[in-house]
Amino acid sequence: VRFLERLPHGAPLIGGGLLVNGLASYVFVTIAARNLGPEAYTPVGLLWALSFLLGPGFFQPLEQETARIIASRPGRGVAPVVNSAATIGGLVALGLAIVAAVAGPWMIDGFFDGEWWLLVGLLLVVVGLGAAHLAKGVLAGLGRFGGYARYVVGEGLGRLLAVGLLVAVVSDGIGVYGLAIGLAPFIGIGAAMAGQRGLRTPGPPAPMGDLSRALGALLVASVATALVLNVSPLVVEALAGPGEGREPGRFLNALLVARIPLFFFQAVQASLLPQLSALAGAGRYGELWRVLRRLLTVVATLGVAGLGAAALAGPWAVEFAFGSEYAVTQRDMVLLTASSVGLMVVLSLAQGLIACRSQGRMALAWVAGLAVFPAVVALGSDLFLRVEVALLATVAVAAGAMAVLLAERIRHETATSA
Repeated sequence: VRFLERLPHGAPLIGGGLLVNGLASYVFVTIAARNLGPEAYTPVGLLWALSFLLGPGFFQPLEQETARIIASRPGRGVAPVVNSAATIGGLVALGLAIVAAVAGPWMIDGFFDGEWWLLVGLLLVVVGLGAAHLAKGVLAGLGRFGGYARYVVGEGLGRLLAVGLLVAVVSDGIGVYGLAIGLAPFIGIGAAMAGQRGLRTPGPPAPMGDLSRALGALLVASVATALVLNVSPLVVEALAGPGEGREPGRFLNALLVARIPLFFFQAVQASLLPQLSALAGAGRYGELWRVLRRLLTVVATLGVAGLGAAALAGPWAVEFAFGSEYAVTQRDMVLLTASSVGLMVVLSLAQGLIACRSQGRMALAWVAGLAVFPAVVALGSDLFLRVEVALLATVAVAAGAMAVLLAERIRHETATSA
């Protein structure tokens, strides 16, 4: 009970949804990996990584700012905020779709092994995740975490439902897995918005400037976050030499297992920002810092447990889930899990900076961390180890920078309001 009390309001509910989503994602990836084999699975895995790089990377700021603004103006009507956010999100989605379409021939040959249906899946997932992050931002800002949880459940189960239907009706080729990835966000949106009321209530104007003012810094931070989360399999693909065509798939599946704690941390992240924004809006910075300290204590405890589990059972879990051809070492699992724990710390501190309207400082910390990645990769020669150490160094630098910047911001705000 004390553990749950340390979590933000709504986190247990979203966590339950993420549990279902995680199990469904595990089943989906396992089916794809076992049915296709390591080499044929690699382009599907790269689509998976690209979808989370482009989707959350470009649309997470929209969700965060929408949630922050709605939470900071309770009872004042959400329609103006939704209208402004939808306009911005639509323009971003259109821009990404155009870029993906123009780069399509190169992506089909370079990433998707000639499977153009995977490009269709990428276009679908970009548009779908844009709409999904807008919907989640509105629901989180209003405190409707039940609807948020239904999105998470609907997306995970929808992906499984889509691939099952496509395999039964079309074929069991690579393309059906790409289409299932692309259709999943739309199914989740339908589940989340069913029965929702009061999403068009009028209120005082919310000019696009209120949203877009912070979006530049948030976009830099979000793309940096998405790169840290998802670029490593792409780097392994780029660095792999002749005869190493299976390595990106092996690395991706090890990363998926190591990221299980981070996956469930999304529940905390989604519910934390509205709570911190409300505290900052009321000038209660001391309480904001106490909430963050409690959360970081939970993260540290779970991190130690996760590292122990990775050392004892990580390689076995990868082989059990995906087969012996995807085997990795204990060192791989410990390093990948350590970077996941570090990311949870970074994301917690980032929510505090956003709530304190320090989006620019947060972006600066992410850029500093990300700058370390290529430098560390260039120092090594082992294909997996150089990428794993680079991930760990990146999150360590970003976490240190954010901790210093957030502490300084809270001291300044506390002194100003005293």
